[in-house]
Amino acid sequence: MFKTNTIQLYASWIFLTATIAPSMLPFKYLIASSMVIHMVVQIPALVLAGYWLNAQNKAIKSALSFSFSCWLWILFAGMFWMLPISLDKALISSNWDIFKIITLLLSGILLKSALAGPKVLSLFFVGSSLMMLFSVGHFYQNSESRLCNGYLLASQQSTGLGLMLLATALLLFALFKLRHDIFEPSESAN
Repeated sequence: MFKTNTIQLYASWIFLTATIAPSMLPFKYLIASSMVIHMVVQIPALVLAGYWLNAQNKAIKSALSFSFSCWLWILFAGMFWMLPISLDKALISSNWDIFKIITLLLSGILLKSALAGPKVLSLFFVGSSLMMLFSVGHFYQNSESRLCNGYLLASQQSTGLGLMLLATALLLFALFKLRHDIFEPSESAN
């Protein structure tokens, strides 16, 4: 048991380091050269790294007010980092990039508490987030002008496609999880 938890913790820290690496000076060219790497790879990976770091936490609050607060933070942080000006500022300013890393890691950390709340609340916010991802992806892909000053139009359109594919994959995962939660017998019933 101890060995498995230690391995998971080390894996979480390695993944966290890998997600922060593109923001560090030697690797900054990765997010500077591709909006896809910045928006479709690094941003979701930072949220996932925060979630995995909090995976060891067994004392998760499931109160409605706390879960609602967590979902609001996650939704607003996601909306903020989908704005073209936010991406541009994170690209040119190390302070904004650090702010991006902190807010997205915190979103991942809060995700476990948000999901521990009422399922109806989770369903509403997951649906809202997926619609937002798909809409922004569609907008980025079909825009005739550059929205981010730091990226070319082709990179922006590829990012739009990537965001729509990410939204589709997350929707399929959410439907699978919902189906599993509804139709599979729960362990507490046995």
